[in-house]
Amino acid sequence: MLANVTVLAIVAFGFALVWLASKLANRKKLGLPPGPPRLPIIGNLHQAPLEYPWRTYQELGRQYGPIFSLQYGLSTIIMLSNHETAHDLLDKRSNIYSSRPHSVMGGDCVSKGLRTLLMPYGQRWRNHQRLQASFLNIRVSQSYRVLQDLESKQLMFELLDPDADFSDRFHRYSSSLIFALAYGRRLTRGNEPEIKAIDLVMENFLYAARVGTWIVDSLPVLNYLPKFLAPWKKLGDQLHEFEAKLYVDNLKQGQQARSWNWSKLVLGMKEGQAMSPKELAYDVGIIYEAGSDTTTMALEVFTLAMLLCPEAMRKGQAEVDALCGDDRMPCFEDKDQLPYIGAILKETLRWRPVSAGGIPHAVTQDDEYMGYRIPAGATVIGNHWAIHLDENVYEEPLEFKPDRWIENSDLPLAPFGFGRRICTGQHIAKNSLFINIARILWTFDIAYRYREVNGKKERIEVDPYAFTQGFNSRPQKFEASFQVRKSRRADLVKQAWLETEKDTDTIMEQIQSGYLKKKS
Repeated sequence: MLANVTVLAIVAFGFALVWLASKLANRKKLGLPPGPPRLPIIGNLHQAPLEYPWRTYQELGRQYGPIFSLQYGLSTIIMLSNHETAHDLLDKRSNIYSSRPHSVMGGDCVSKGLRTLLMPYGQRWRNHQRLQASFLNIRVSQSYRVLQDLESKQLMFELLDPDADFSDRFHRYSSSLIFALAYGRRLTRGNEPEIKAIDLVMENFLYAARVGTWIVDSLPVLNYLPKFLAPWKKLGDQLHEFEAKLYVDNLKQGQQARSWNWSKLVLGMKEGQAMSPKELAYDVGIIYEAGSDTTTMALEVFTLAMLLCPEAMRKGQAEVDALCGDDRMPCFEDKDQLPYIGAILKETLRWRPVSAGGIPHAVTQDDEYMGYRIPAGATVIGNHWAIHLDENVYEEPLEFKPDRWIENSDLPLAPFGFGRRICTGQHIAKNSLFINIARILWTFDIAYRYREVNGKKERIEVDPYAFTQGFNSRPQKFEASFQVRKSRRADLVKQAWLETEKDTDTIMEQIQSGYLKKKS
């Protein structure tokens, strides 16, 4: 009997080996996903789009299908153009699709391997991600609403000034919120050196990390050249020195601040104790870097959408009016009773995703999908622009229609990325967007501005497709007027700002108490 079992086991094992060998052989025979014709050595490098690449890739997706391939030098690029393919690979198979492609300029030369965003998947990345997630997860993020409430009240007060630059005011809100959480000090003016410095760091990094800018990213072997033949190395060292000093100095100041903040928190964490001060400085600093800009961009998109789609603005205003009347501003506790505000928030993130081109992933082993071969080491990108404008998923995708989320709450939405590399700061961002969208619509009408032309008033038009290019994308500078809906509401905004608690130490003490409760 035992002999028979042994024979059966050997036979089964043999069949398994044959099946596995056959599968591997078939996989090797599979071709890459379709794509445009390539030239020897450089592949499609000569066709790399310099302007609005996500739009070009959207068109290629329509031509070649939801998954297609490109060859940029030695790099194989797999582009995903709809939510199904991105979800299947980047979410469902995240165990092998969670790494990052090797970024020579942005990752090695500028960041020196210290940016969590660009780290390859592995234990080191997990340690850094775990540290950041401990104070950015959905439970703990609710503790920060008291600070978001304060910053939002200041924002509403500032927008009462008809000459205020709304984009600058949004940026002050975002920068002050994250700087206070990270380092224990608010930025109340909006023109502080700390804001100007982080803006420059972001500008430098986006320039360094932009796909197609540096030939060394497509031909990494060039990085072995000596410095005098590799000018990008000198530039990378200069940019790194600037940002590293900023992050380390900010961390030291945060650790010396009286208030509770993330810089102090990470020192006592198990993961933090195993990291160098420079690593900790980057872990906290890049959250400030990203958070100071992306929420600003989303609020700019919301403002643009309200100009172009006043009917959506009216519906949102009707909802907050019905709940709050003229006697109080919306608050976080109103969230569940303001579904249309939530729909406007979702539509803002879908209609013009901040990370329009998507963040590149890298696959760590050979894979097969839809009959195509995806080789280990390939760069895999979910094109957020194409995914969120997919006419097979969203009816009239080019239109700003919050009602789609009321009619179908199960529609896919992935503006913060996919799988294990999803943005850990998304919960803070969504809370910021909710409270500010609700309060702006309660307080203001967003309207076109006018100028005098030959003695006549002429409306200043806006272009819904005029956006910047780079790692993230925002509306190019445009004009909008924030007009107070009722004087009673303006008075309440002033009163709320006058009476609210502004002492940073007191507020951060409340946050610390809430943080500890959420962690327990």
